[in-house]
Amino acid sequence: MSKMENFIAVQDKTEGIIGKFLYYSTSNILIKRDKFIEIGQSFGLPKFKPAKESKSGAYRNATTAIKDRIQVKDGGGTQVYRVYCRDNKKEDAVHIYRELVKETMNSRTNDYKKLANIIFDKETETMYCENEVYDPDVDVREYCRRAMELHDRLCTCYTTDHVESVIQDQLDRMQANKISIHGNLYFIPNPYLPLLNILEDYIEAISRHNLNDGLVMSNSMFVVDDERQRQKMTDEFYANYKRDIEFYQQRIQHFIDNGCNSDVVISRWIQKIQGLQKKKKMYEEVLKRQLDALNSDYAMLQMQSEELRVRNLKGQTKLCA
Repeated sequence: MSKMENFIAVQDKTEGIIGKFLYYSTSNILIKRDKFIEIGQSFGLPKFKPAKESKSGAYRNATTAIKDRIQVKDGGGTQVYRVYCRDNKKEDAVHIYRELVKETMNSRTNDYKKLANIIFDKETETMYCENEVYDPDVDVREYCRRAMELHDRLCTCYTTDHVESVIQDQLDRMQANKISIHGNLYFIPNPYLPLLNILEDYIEAISRHNLNDGLVMSNSMFVVDDERQRQKMTDEFYANYKRDIEFYQQRIQHFIDNGCNSDVVISRWIQKIQGLQKKKKMYEEVLKRQLDALNSDYAMLQMQSEELRVRNLKGQTKLCA
């Protein structure tokens, strides 16, 4: 695995650069939905809000956030409890059930006690608590109140996952290559540096409206154009390119096996496959070398996509007949 110190970057703009390293963090961000959309639109982002929003997702996030550790001293010493929510297998077409649980930490076997059910109604998109049990060490009603309050808040705000989906869309548009070290570190090729400036300003703008205490920031450094850095970026390109090809192969095979006949879905994935080839050609220009090591893998992916397209055309012909 690569390490940060193995990469060379320069802080000031110089002649002869191949791109920039971008690092960013959206740790624990919580931002009002209308403000987030307003900022994205003001920056002219093609995607300025998440594709998926649901109150059931807010319910899951709110209940997952209920975590506490309680210490109670008595004549026998100190007893430690954990309070949290866990899934209840009882789920139907109308309701999602989770349990508020008290876990007693023992030396051998932990004991579990259900304190309440926290339920989401899919039809009314509302959340409520029932079957609350009195406990001398845990304020059950207070934990239920916290979950309800957080759910109401999350229904009007975006969290880290939502924000990440918008930032990732921008990174994809810049043909960014993720660097194989821990964290959000990407290589942005030279032709897309103007878009990177917009993304960094955008991250700074949303950071001003973060309702939580998490760190929201970005930073970038120029990467020098020399043989050593071009080779390192070549290795990183191949690692990402191979991962993308394998993922696309799995998806296309899934569509073939399941008889997918949606023109929209098939067209979208064929465009994704063509986009891989465009990305390869752009990186060849930036890195000043042919990137042919995975040509056979890409050819196999093209054959799969062509098989999917032909099967779909045959299906349409039968329907017309």
